[in-house]
Amino acid sequence: ATIHDGSPYADQLQEVFANTFVELGGTVTAQEAVNVGDTDMRPILTTIAVDAPEFLYYPIFIAEGGFITVQAGEIAGLENTTLAGADGMYSPDFIEAAGEAAEGMYISGPNLAYENPVYDHFLEVHMAEYGEDPLSVFHAHAYDGTMMLLAAIEKVAVQDADGTLHIGRQALRDALYATSNFDGVTGNLNCNQYGDCADPEIAVNQITNGEYVPLWEYKE
Repeated sequence: ATIHDGSPYADQLQEVFANTFVELGGTVTAQEAVNVGDTDMRPILTTIAVDAPEFLYYPIFIAEGGFITVQAGEIAGLENTTLAGADGMYSPDFIEAAGEAAEGMYISGPNLAYENPVYDHFLEVHMAEYGEDPLSVFHAHAYDGTMMLLAAIEKVAVQDADGTLHIGRQALRDALYATSNFDGVTGNLNCNQYGDCADPEIAVNQITNGEYVPLWEYKE
């Protein structure tokens, strides 16, 4: 069974999951939706529980995901249902929101096991400056995205005689899409015509003792 929140992100993820699961011979017992801001997920969970699904996938975000995770444990018919989410819930904030109910569930998302000297140097500099590890789970993606944007701005920005800086929107877009051989902390990045700048590297993690523990990795 699946749950989404009406956002394109969540709806498309659950749709691809459901279609692929059916292609592999599985049966999707329900595809339900909640609204962003909902706090009582029991009605939807009760509907889903009628067919006692073995697996419940809800690729949504922290707040609603936390309520679903906690309240699923209260619903008869979901006692043996395995819970799973996606990168929208890949955060210490989700574990705090869901508490012990999150223990054992699965979270898929980008592979965050970076193994390169650029990332090692990044961590050293960050620790020296701030005295702690980066707080955000996706700090490396944020850093690379920012540095790519700044590099593109440097390429296309035009300064008038009076010092006014002009950055053409289309020129900036073209420069970003043309990024190649960018030595980022997540790896070497090359963007294509769709704006994708890295080969897919996916990991499935299990929440164990309050930590995201990688179980499976995929690299294209």
